[in-house]
Amino acid sequence: MKLQDFEKAIIALNSSVVLDEVKLYKNHVRRFYGHKGCTLVMWDENGRGYSCVLQKLKESEMQCDTHKGVSESCYDRDKVYDLQFG
Repeated sequence: MKLQDFEKAIIALNSSVVLDEVKLYKNHVRRFYGHKGCTLVMWDENGRGYSCVLQKLKESEMQCDTHKGVSESCYDRDKVYDLQFG
């Protein structure tokens, strides 16, 4: 999916998610990251949502309170954040 497709779908969620970072591969979204309060949200290339609550992580699992310090294995599948395209 293209970046603008993801942005429109995230805005349509009406969930007050702040968009933080996107990883692209050949102009297609590979990972999209955002946050809502202390919850980090990640979407894969198909728009499936994953979330991670920072307060539940151990110090050893994160370096700081951003996506950079959190491994993808800390995110749990969260259908609440699944995106609908189209």
